[in-house]
Amino acid sequence: MTPADHPPPSAAGGGQPRWLVVLLSAGLSLLVAALVLFLLGVFQVEQIGSAGLLLVLVAAAVVGGFAARALAARLPPPGRRPRG
Repeated sequence: MTPADHPPPSAAGGGQPRWLVVLLSAGLSLLVAALVLFLLGVFQVEQIGSAGLLLVLVAAAVVGGFAARALAARLPPPGRRPRG
């Protein structure tokens, strides 16, 4: 193997498959966005503009991405568990 030959990047953060981190990030972002919109309803905010909704979605995506990377690093490595 020469220095020019790099193995393909098969895992992201913590050795987890990239697709798992992406799905975890999407799910956490959706959860954060739903929680923020629920809290806006609790505080009796009747209407937000399109800029407010965009701000909620961007903030949820950022928070979900950071949370997914932090959680992916703590998950056990992929692979089969030994019998026994």
